[in-house]
Amino acid sequence: MKTRLLLVCICALLALLLGSVLAFEWYHAERIYPGARVRGVDVGGMRPGEAAAALADGLGLNDSLVTLRGPDRSWGIRPTDLGLRLDAPATLAPAYNLGREFSWSGNMLVHLELLLLGFDLPPVTVYDERVARLYLETLAEQVDFPPTDASLSLDGAIPVVNPAQPGRRLDVEATLTALTPSVTGLTPAEVDVVIREIPPSVADAEPARAEAQLLLDGPLTLLIANPLEGDPGPWTLPPEQLVTMLVVRTEDGTLHAALDEEALRAYLEELAPALAIEPLNARFHFDEDTGQLEPISASSEGRTLDVGASVERIVRELAADNRFAPLVVEAVPPCCPDSASAEELGIAELVAEGESYFIGSPSGRDHNIRLAATKFDGVVVPPGETFSFNHHLGPVTAEEGYDESYITAGEQLAIGIGGGICQVSTTVFRAAFWGGYPITERWYHYQRVGYYELRGGGVGMDATVYSPNVDFKFVNDRTYPLLIETEVEEATHRLIFRFYSTDDGRRVESEEPVISDETEPGPPIYQLHEEMAAGTVVKWQSAVDGLTATVVRRVYDAAGNLIYDDVIVSKYAPRRAAYHYGPDYEPPEEETEP
Repeated sequence: MKTRLLLVCICALLALLLGSVLAFEWYHAERIYPGARVRGVDVGGMRPGEAAAALADGLGLNDSLVTLRGPDRSWGIRPTDLGLRLDAPATLAPAYNLGREFSWSGNMLVHLELLLLGFDLPPVTVYDERVARLYLETLAEQVDFPPTDASLSLDGAIPVVNPAQPGRRLDVEATLTALTPSVTGLTPAEVDVVIREIPPSVADAEPARAEAQLLLDGPLTLLIANPLEGDPGPWTLPPEQLVTMLVVRTEDGTLHAALDEEALRAYLEELAPALAIEPLNARFHFDEDTGQLEPISASSEGRTLDVGASVERIVRELAADNRFAPLVVEAVPPCCPDSASAEELGIAELVAEGESYFIGSPSGRDHNIRLAATKFDGVVVPPGETFSFNHHLGPVTAEEGYDESYITAGEQLAIGIGGGICQVSTTVFRAAFWGGYPITERWYHYQRVGYYELRGGGVGMDATVYSPNVDFKFVNDRTYPLLIETEVEEATHRLIFRFYSTDDGRRVESEEPVISDETEPGPPIYQLHEEMAAGTVVKWQSAVDGLTATVVRRVYDAAGNLIYDDVIVSKYAPRRAAYHYGPDYEPPEEETEP
């Protein structure tokens, strides 16, 4: 009986044990067996998805793991910041397989071992180094700063050195190498960032300070070594002005200061016009009988400032601590010295002549014509040069000896200094016209002037001038210089301009002027002048028709080729007669004052 009861108990216990095993296996059919851990995180009894969630929290991938120490501060870094992530399927597959890899009996032993001792598995992680590199590159923006070059500043005229400062740069690759073991091993650590020092490009500014101090040590005085009477200068540049001409340059990592040669050049170029003296050509008369030149006024050298050489001299003087620097001027020889012969200049014969008559001119006008004509007597125009009437005429003032006379000024003649000078410009225009020279500037008068049409002068053959805006110009396009002579024939009051050079065979053709657009003047002008005697009237000017005169000139070279085909148009306004009267005179009823 006792034996039977024992057997029943044993069978019951075996059934209970088998049921428990079957229930355990049934419960863990899709779960990890108890006792399995991943880096200390218990995942036993969990389905893989539940275990993955537990590992995401338990492994601390989103917690600060590494402390990165910089020169000024530290950063706590999470593994995920550096591109480390858990490969949950690869990590949990071995844990799930524990107790499932062997025979039934072998698996039972594993279950028993897991229950008694447990089993810790390493996590499987994926490390993306590109993310870590990008993190460090972003972090570098807080660490890096560029070097500061040594520089020179000025406190007024006192140079001051600003010392150099090295920069720094986070070495991403070296720091990444130091970080990687701790990150991939999930090992807490403190890692120092790797910093590289960046040296400045310019380490020393002391030489520049010393050089600047020497340059600014006092005023710089520029002068002419052998000044002429009336020469300008000297010119003193105080340190405050020299500061504006200071330039700083880098040479082999060192700062140097010097005078800015371009700024100095610009300063000297402003001085150059005051120092320039135009060379004075000799003036000559040509003796047609002997073919020789007779000097009537001496030549003289000119002078110009050699800006480049002056800059070099100033720099040398300052380098020698000399505060007085002579400017370099060079002589400019005249192109036609008084020693030149007719043969040397190529002046051999008369090549053109222009004439006009000033019969009946008032004394002031007569005087002005004769005086102005002397300004051109003996003038030599070099080949290729442009002749300017106003240039050779010079100032027209009472101080220069000119008188008052009639001038054209709007609708009525007026009285002004230099009246009659246009007789001279008209005459030289005619010489240039008939000489076949290219005329580059010519202005016609506002109204016709009777003097210029005397003795066949021809309408449209005048040239007015009014310095400095209205000029007469032509170009000496011959190979040789052009000599101008002027003469006044007293008996006929004839003004003559003669051009001497070497005849190149050119030929000039011109027809009579074509007249068009003739316009009659309006009614006479009567103008009251209180200072005139009562009841008197005088004729101030005569009426002249207006018209357009067109003159054609054709110039041919020695071979008969047309070289200039000019159309010279003059549009003259009509001029009304004008009368001046005194008090108590009654002008005609239809006439009114202007």
